[in-house]
Amino acid sequence: MKNITKTLLVLVSALSISFASATAGELSVSGSAKASYVIGGASDAQGKGIGISNELNFTASGEMDNGFTWNYSMELDGNDSGAHDNDDTQLVIGMGDMGTIGFYDSEGGLSQELGYGIGALGTGSDYNNTMTVSYGDDVSNYPNIQYHVPADLLPFGIGAKIGYAPNLADGDNNSFKNSGPEQTNSLQGDSLTHYQLTAAPVDGLKIGADYAESDDGTATAQVFESGNYFAQYAMGNWKVGYNHGYYAVPLSDKNGSVTSYENIAWGLEFAINDALSVSYNEETSEATTAVDIVDGASSSVKTAVESEMESIQVAYILGGATVGVSIVDVGNADYTAAKDEKRTVFSLAMDF
Repeated sequence: MKNITKTLLVLVSALSISFASATAGELSVSGSAKASYVIGGASDAQGKGIGISNELNFTASGEMDNGFTWNYSMELDGNDSGAHDNDDTQLVIGMGDMGTIGFYDSEGGLSQELGYGIGALGTGSDYNNTMTVSYGDDVSNYPNIQYHVPADLLPFGIGAKIGYAPNLADGDNNSFKNSGPEQTNSLQGDSLTHYQLTAAPVDGLKIGADYAESDDGTATAQVFESGNYFAQYAMGNWKVGYNHGYYAVPLSDKNGSVTSYENIAWGLEFAINDALSVSYNEETSEATTAVDIVDGASSSVKTAVESEMESIQVAYILGGATVGVSIVDVGNADYTAAKDEKRTVFSLAMDF
């Protein structure tokens, strides 16, 4: 970890010198024009709702005299309560053959739980926003710094990234010269390091994995770890994807606690023609709870609850707009036995 920190400090020092000769960049604003009508949801009490996209992304970019490039972005996010935040901020420096270094606040996710990427409208449960899935942690949940190896440096389209969050007590939406709160010991740990590898070894095939671990936590029975691996293969109008992930919960006592989650997802996507696409996803997330070994027993008792989700998506492009329907059915929702949930989303997205 000390070597990682020293390397990042050297890169930051080099960038500080380069910024002295940076030239003015260009500013642009982007967003999305989407509307939805939702029936059902993530709780039994939800009924029907209408929503319209309310996010704007402000981006700027430029080039320094030494040939380095820089890209900055900040999102203006609205939420269901009507409040707005300036967050999801990043400043990324392209250093050519030296790779890329980035500074992120609520951005720069390296977790690959959605890497399999199947969904006519969006990937599985992430688009449907219904099924509770405990994936573990992601460096993007904290202010972090990352290094990415240069594109095409490694064979078979291999890409490698590493991210480091120095203070897990630090919040998001931080302004310039934020000092962060006091860094206190916790079960999760003081800092987080996240690794990611991806590759495209043959035409149509994408594979990848990630692994996250924390340091200096107070957990004694089990320390935090999480990771995922995925594969996606595209051939003609078909795409198929598979994802498998694990999350070890940091614990001081395993007795009666959820110790781990195992997540599996797969899906098929088919482009019927240039305008019409359909997809099918299945996902499971199993929560395992352990109980200490009792007197006279040879092993501990474990119980498990598995949440299951099935979803179908249809997307149709019509004159510069995408009309979509998503139907999702969840069993044992929120890791609660016999709790079933259903949700249907009708959507309209305009191209611009």
